[in-house]
Amino acid sequence: MLGHKSSYVRECESKLAAMDKVQAVIEFNLDGTIITANQNFLDALGYRLEEIKGKHHSMFAEPAYAASPEYRAFWDKLRSGEFDAGQYKRIGKGGKEVWIQASYNPMFDAHGKPYKVIKFATDISGQVNQLRTIKSNMGGNLGQIESAVNIVSQQTTAASGAATQTTSNVHSVASGAEELHASVVEISQDMTKSQHA
Repeated sequence: MLGHKSSYVRECESKLAAMDKVQAVIEFNLDGTIITANQNFLDALGYRLEEIKGKHHSMFAEPAYAASPEYRAFWDKLRSGEFDAGQYKRIGKGGKEVWIQASYNPMFDAHGKPYKVIKFATDISGQVNQLRTIKSNMGGNLGQIESAVNIVSQQTTAASGAATQTTSNVHSVASGAEELHASVVEISQDMTKSQHA
């Protein structure tokens, strides 16, 4: 049995080591103070471990959010043993904006009580910035498209007006031609009458 448990522990340690290589990992006490962080986390936010160890998680949040009821509820949820996952905006060293895809996972002791929180994260700042660029370009392109549509609409309205005017002119010419034809017929008839008279 001991050999089996030892094998299980080694497997768990191996999985954690593999995650540590590819993900940003940071550990917190239940009050939000930082216990430790791996190099991926430190690199993503631009800190050294000694700069963050013992400080509160709020150092990575915007001040307004860190002072909000939502932030307090976030930590209350973690303290109660519920995990939280999503995309989060965090603030790195020097005010650098960092976006992460992360899960905050409470860890439980042998009695089933939470005793710390481990966050596994991936830096998605590049994707978020790329999306912003695309949206910005789309916004500019949409403005150009809207402008082109307005020009085409104006040209269509002008062409429609010209077509209406042309139709009116054609009707006027046709009406004039009919009047001319009637006049020619009448003159012709009058000439025929005067020749016979």
